[in-house]
Amino acid sequence: MEQINNKMMDLLLSYAENAGWRYTLWSEKITGKQGNNSGVRNFAELEKYSPAGEDFFMDIYFDINNPVESFIENLKEYAGGFDIDGHVCMLFLSRGENGCPGSIKMLVKDAEAI
Repeated sequence: MEQINNKMMDLLLSYAENAGWRYTLWSEKITGKQGNNSGVRNFAELEKYSPAGEDFFMDIYFDINNPVESFIENLKEYAGGFDIDGHVCMLFLSRGENGCPGSIKMLVKDAEAI
């Protein structure tokens, strides 16, 4: 992976930083079935601790030719598709370990806050 610099994305993501998010912009080559190079995927890796202390990550893809608009569109899609039940189920067996909330109620409240 190669880190990329884009002034417009940096400006947009400065607002995310003000809201407590950390970010890194990345670019990676996409390899097709035959091993040939079929393009490049660009994304912002966003990271923030949830209210209960979960180290929450999300990768939001964007088009390098239209970074801000495509990033916002994909972020809305990610947020709209965030599955609270699925997130709680993913963490259910880790309750009370490594900083994961011990109660199901707290897991649900934390996922709702995310």
